[in-house]
Formats: sequence, structure tokens, C-alpha cells
Amino acid sequence: MKYIANRLAAFTRQEDGSVAIIFGLAIVVILAAAGIALDFARAAHARTQMQQALDSAVLAGVRAKSDAQLAAAQKIFDNNFSSGWAKNVSVSFNPAGELELSGKATGQLDTTLAAVLGVKKMSIGVSSRAKAIGGGIVCILVLDKAASQAFLVNSGPDVDAPECELHVKSTASPAAIFNSGSDIETKRICIAGKNIIDNGGRHPNLEKECITAEDPFAGKLTEPSSGSCTYSNLNFNGGNVTLKPGVYCGWVNFNNNPNVTFNPGTYVIKNGGWNVNGGTWTGKEVTFFFADQSKIQFNSAVSATISAPTFGTYKDIVMFEKAGLSRSQLVFDDSRDMNLKGVMYLPSRDVTFNSGSRLNNKKMTIIVNTLILNGTRWTLEPATDDIMSGTVKTVRLIE
Repeated sequence: MKYIANRLAAFTRQEDGSVAIIFGLAIVVILAAAGIALDFARAAHARTQMQQALDSAVLAGVRAKSDAQLAAAQKIFDNNFSSGWAKNVSVSFNPAGELELSGKATGQLDTTLAAVLGVKKMSIGVSSRAKAIGGGIVCILVLDKAASQAFLVNSGPDVDAPECELHVKSTASPAAIFNSGSDIETKRICIAGKNIIDNGGRHPNLEKECITAEDPFAGKLTEPSSGSCTYSNLNFNGGNVTLKPGVYCGWVNFNNNPNVTFNPGTYVIKNGGWNVNGGTWTGKEVTFFFADQSKIQFNSAVSATISAPTFGTYKDIVMFEKAGLSRSQLVFDDSRDMNLKGVMYLPSRDVTFNSGSRLNNKKMTIIVNTLILNGTRWTLEPATDDIMSGTVKTVRLIE
């Protein structure tokens, strides 16, 4: 009996050891599960903070001007996201024009008890996208703030630009004049001044004393070299003409309807101008630069199909001038079909489009000092979204 009792006691001791081992293993599993839950909770908290910071960043960025979107978004993200447990945090933003901005953020967390199971790091990542609602794109901007009749619409113009806004910065009296027999169809006409003369015609969606768009190109366009002349005082009489980029000095005359082809590049016009009497112009990736008060004078039924560069220094710029020029006139007298694609940036010019001038390309933005329309026939869409309406934009998250 004593032997049996001793064996039973030994078995009891062995059973306690087995229970201890099982309990020890169970504790490891329980602690590991608790550690994983804790680490997932930390990751979820960091991800929520990151998402909130990124949402705020893209909303702020899309409200900013196009050249300040990324900086504005980065600043808001940095101010609103405290890395805390997160390490190796990276954020990037990608604009889709001025009306939309997307962002992505990623980071890592070092685990605590989950590391027992070999999970030493956890990755987190979020994305967000914001879009501006409202705030139209301006495709005609008249800059002179003090000129009387800064925008003059005489009898006959027909402008079809339903996706464009037309802004006049003048506060003179009158800032603009609309005459009978005209039809200006735009998304919105915004005139800074409160006094206009309305003699009839059709010009819906007109607002006065509104906030006009700012000039997005002032002081920002790099001017090409214009020191020495490549060509001077040329005369072309009919036939086929091929021109190369360079500095064109003096007067260049195009007579008897020549067919002119422009090789890609920048054409500097200096100390005179181009006098165009008929013919056809064609060219892609072309920019015209006025180094002084020189000009291009289109006369007698010219057909021009010219498009601006699609990349590089002068992306979207089809025509611009030297900064700081004195005010001068530029008259487009006649055209069979002016098919221009790009931005016409002439802030010192009082521009007049006469009689048969036609601007039929759907990608054109015009920025001038003052503007007179006489019998024009235009179909327009903006060539750039860099000029936004001065109205406050409403933005929302779309992702």
C-alpha cells in the first residue's frame, strides 16, 4: 500500500508539472494575441491620424493657386500629422490641373509583443483626393484697371465660349460698353467696375463689382535672347516659304499669298514687325515673342493654323512680349481662319480684332491690356486652367 501511495504522489507531482507547462504555453499565446491586438490598435490610430492629416492637406492644396498647391498641401500635412509611433513617413501629392489634387502617405510602426511571433514592423498607408467645385476658368482677361471702355463690343461680334469666363479688371466709368448686334456667349462675364454702357446685344451671365482673376504670368515668363539679329528686312512674294526660329529684325513682308511653314521653336520679332498680306500659315510647337513694341499685322484674308509648344519653357504660350513695355496698339484686321492654340499674353497691348477676324480653335486664352471686338466670329475654350475665377471655390473630398 505504501508503494502505491508513493506512486500516486509522484503522478500528482508530474500532473502539476504538465499543467504548468500547458499554462505557460497558453500565457505565451495569450500575451502574443494581446500584443498583436495592441499593435493593430496603435496602427489603426496612426492610420486615422495620417488619413485626417492627408485629407486636410489635399483640401488646402486644391484651394491654393496652381504654383502653390504642393507647398500648401505639404505644410498642412506636416502641421497636422504627428508621427508618434510611425517611422519612415513619406507623403506625395499629384495635381490634376488646378481643380484636383491627390495625395498618398505611407509609414511603418515597430511592433511590441507581436515581435515575439516574428512580426517586427507594420506598414500603414492612406490616400486622398480633393476636387474644386465651381470657380470657372478664364479665357479672356482684360488687365487695365483704369482704362475707360477697357472692353468694347461693337456691332457684329459673335463669341461662342460656353466654358470660358471673361474678366475685365477696369473700374473706370464706363469699364465696358456692349453695343447692339453682338452676341457674347460665355459662362460668366465679370467686370470689376460698377458702371458699364449697355446698348443691347446678348451677353448673359454678366456681373459687375465682382472679384476678377489675377494675371498668373506676370514676371514669370523667361524671355528669349534677342541681342543679335538672325534675319533682317525680309520680303516674301507668294510661293512656299519655310521659316526657322531666330531673331527677326526690321520689317518682314509677306505678299501675294505665300504658304508659310514655321519650324518648331521661338520666333523673336524686333525693331519693326511682320506685315502679312494674305496666304496660309502653319506651324506646331511655335512661340512668337515681341522684344519691343513690334507687332504682327494680319491683313487681307490670312489663314493661320499655329499651335504653342506642348512642353518646355514656353508650354502653352503661342504669343507673348517683353515685360514692362509701354502701352501700344495691336490690330488684327482680317483673317480667313485664325486657328490659334495657346496663350496670347500681351499685357501692354490695346488689341483690336476687326471685321472678318475669326478665332476658331477651341484652345485659346487671351490676356491683353484692353480689348475691342469688331465683327469677330470666335469659338473658344481656354488653353490653360492657370487663370481661375476670383470667386471662392468649394472643394470636397472625392476619394
